[in-house]
Formats: sequence, C-alpha cells, structure tokens
Amino acid sequence: MDDLDRKIELLKTSLAATWGSLAKPSGSADDKCQMRAQAKRCSEELRRCLLIAEAKQTREHAKALSDQDGRTLPKPNFRLLSTDAAAEAAGPR
Repeated sequence: MDDLDRKIELLKTSLAATWGSLAKPSGSADDKCQMRAQAKRCSEELRRCLLIAEAKQTREHAKALSDQDGRTLPKPNFRLLSTDAAAEAAGPR
C-alpha cells in the first residue's frame, strides 16, 4: 500500500468519524459547525486524492497496453488433413 492509498483510507476513516459525531445530539451548535467544515475539507481532499489515484491507475493501464503493442504471440502453424491424407501419412499397416 503506497502513501496515497494510506491517505485515502485515513481520510475515509476521518470522514466517517466526523459524520458519526455530527449524528449525535450532544454538542453545541458551534462545535457542529466546525465539524461540518472539517467534513467538507476532508471530503474535498478525499475527492482530490481519488482523482489522483484514478489518473495514476489510468496511466499504468495505458503504459501496460503500449508495452504490449509490439509483442504479439506467434501465429500457430496448423495443417488440416483430410482423413485420406491422414491415412496416407500414417503409412501402410
């Protein structure tokens, strides 16, 4: 897990905890206002990190596809034989 993944998980956890605290009836209006502001900042940062992770994954996928472009599997050399030709190739019995 790289730093970006850890940051995303931390932001998710923090956002869930903040919303959980907001759901409780205790706390002053000022505290709830500060928690909502924190949740908004956390959501924005999480969205930014998810966009970065998506761009990174897209770049890696594009690189993997471009690396594969020059390499194709060789074509198999199949020969179809009729039953008569197969009997002739097997020789006399």
